Amino acid sequence: MNLKATATAVMSATTANPAATVICGLNAALQKRFILPAGKSLIPGDVHRADQVQTGLGGKGQDVAMTLSCLGFTGNLQLAQFVGSGAAGDTVYGLVTEAIGEQAMECTVRTKSSMRTCTSIVTSESTTELVEPSGVISDEDNQDLFDRLSKFKADAICVMGSMPPGCPEDTYAKIYETVADKGALCLIDSVVGLEPLLKSIDKSGKDGQAILKINASELCRLSGVDKKSSEAGGVQTEEVVSAVKGFLQKFHPFAQGGLSAFAITDGAHPAYFVTMPKPDKDEKKIQLFRLPVSKIESGLTLYPIGAGDSVAGGTLAAWKSMVLANKADNDASNSCVPDEVRELLDGPSSTSMLRSFAFGLACGTASCLKEENSVLELSDVKQLYEQGGQHEFVSSHDI
Repeated sequence: MNLKATATAVMSATTANPAATVICGLNAALQKRFILPAGKSLIPGDVHRADQVQTGLGGKGQDVAMTLSCLGFTGNLQLAQFVGSGAAGDTVYGLVTEAIGEQAMECTVRTKSSMRTCTSIVTSESTTELVEPSGVISDEDNQDLFDRLSKFKADAICVMGSMPPGCPEDTYAKIYETVADKGALCLIDSVVGLEPLLKSIDKSGKDGQAILKINASELCRLSGVDKKSSEAGGVQTEEVVSAVKGFLQKFHPFAQGGLSAFAITDGAHPAYFVTMPKPDKDEKKIQLFRLPVSKIESGLTLYPIGAGDSVAGGTLAAWKSMVLANKADNDASNSCVPDEVRELLDGPSSTSMLRSFAFGLACGTASCLKEENSVLELSDVKQLYEQGGQHEFVSSHDI
């Protein structure tokens, strides 16, 4: 992957398209991969000698930025995050700047607190993640972030993951209020500060759309629904329906007003997409769709850390691309992705969110083939998207 060439493309797009795509992943990290020799398993209490150790980027916001970089995204990207001090912070800042360009870092705040490190222990069978605590964010750091964000208006926003200590619970909500332009798209992949964020979207009057991307097990826990299977087992359709209804009841009424859809992932099992009723419709039903997840050849060492973030990044890129295309009567010059991606996504506007999520799922699977978090090859994404099969309508339910 030619990161410098991609960074140049991102920077040139910044001048051409003033509407920003703001990635809010405040809890950045340095990622270390501790890779055990082939055939070795991780056994608690044993001494393990690595075959190799790699260093890269971590944290959900940076992961999304890496996926967008790999996809050749040209949507005036701005990465809102806190990057700590010291050698680890310098390394992170240098790596992400190389990938997306200096102009995409205008909303990144360097802090005096330490930079956390996440360590992945990778075997042929599984990956174990060790996550350090984050440094505390000061009031001055928070103010600096909003001063930077106030310079931008966004037509697409991606809210990713946790917040470091020191960030108020309504930080994501205030970011949305600060940067969201009228009609802005918002993809949420976080349960932190979710209630104030949904309230802000619902009350904003910006007439945008919002998708909540969430893991099936997490949705069930949040909604108080007991899964019959283990964490590794696939969720049942009736459990998805109960969890969505439970979520809407828990966050009533602003979840119904703020959300357009749920994009529900379930590891290697089929994913679900649930659309909310249109506000101007008398009939109040949710529509449930099932999407296949492409299988990867067995025997390969997979690197799943960051795969969910690639799903978010791919979904957002496809979604924004299709919205832009519809506004410009499918004018290729108004796209934020390469022509080969735009042509791959061609289809009716009525299913644009569904196809965006299907594209995101292909990105998530493709990223498992690469050692670095959320890095992928576009050729793998295209192959996986095309072999993934069509989504299917499952059922509709009153809410």
